[in-house]
Amino acid sequence: MWVIDEVLMTLKDGNWHDLREIARKCSTNEFRVEMILSFLSKYDFMEFDKKGRKARLRPLMLEFIDEIQRIREEEIIKP
Repeated sequence: MWVIDEVLMTLKDGNWHDLREIARKCSTNEFRVEMILSFLSKYDFMEFDKKGRKARLRPLMLEFIDEIQRIREEEIIKP
């Protein structure tokens, strides 16, 4: 799995998460996570509080991830 996928899955609950926590859960370093978070926030997929070093996904991105998971589950169930 790509690190960006792991970051998105970590943030999937919609709550604020500390940069250090995200890096630990994704088994990577904080610099890499910060680069990913900066990219995602630049395109408005998430909120990234650089001063507080925390992030959360925006509601529309949460809906998008849920829809992708729903489609994947449907594909698995289809014969």
